[in-house]
Amino acid sequence: MVVTILAIAFLVIIGFAAYFGFRACIQSAPNAEEQLSEKCTICRRKFERTEMILRQIGDYKLLYFCRECVLNLYADLGLKN
Repeated sequence: MVVTILAIAFLVIIGFAAYFGFRACIQSAPNAEEQLSEKCTICRRKFERTEMILRQIGDYKLLYFCRECVLNLYADLGLKN
């Protein structure tokens, strides 16, 4: 009798954990605005993808750069030469 009650309690706990876990996954899904934005590789600020420069390294690594960081890199290069 005690084992049956413990088994039922265990199943109820597993059910609640699955329900709340699934609910948390659904709520944390990215919205349309987050899907169209990326973080700059250098300054880590968020920008729309259309405002950024995209560079691909190899087959899979994508790097995004904002205009301000590109201009700063260009200025640093000019100072070295």
